[in-house]
Amino acid sequence: MSATAASWFYRTPESNAYLLAERVNGTFWDNRYGGVLLTVVRAEAPFGMQGTYLGAEVRMEWEPTKWLRLATNPAAPSLVEGVSNILRRKPTLRYDDAGGETVVEWWLEGADKRWQELQGKAAFGAPKRLDIKQ
Repeated sequence: MSATAASWFYRTPESNAYLLAERVNGTFWDNRYGGVLLTVVRAEAPFGMQGTYLGAEVRMEWEPTKWLRLATNPAAPSLVEGVSNILRRKPTLRYDDAGGETVVEWWLEGADKRWQELQGKAAFGAPKRLDIKQ
């Protein structure tokens, strides 16, 4: 049986770095994103992984059933599309952080509060709300 986001995002996975890496990487690979390779940096909520995607540096963090944050440098639009397909939902917002990363976030709850946190702060460049018409 292949792993899906249901086993690590839509429910809390085990706090085992090896199993988490297998589930998440397997989900990407099963969805034809073989260029993704992530290692676990935090095996408890909020979960954290980092690695690469076709030469881009990737950082991914999430709180199961609440939010997922994907940061890449340089920007990786095809990976954003892949995460959207895996989660079966469009991203909520996008911005550039002070470190030069392009950050895309998916929120299941609390999106309005997060959007308020981003607005008007220099650390969050070019913020854009993606889930509503502006």
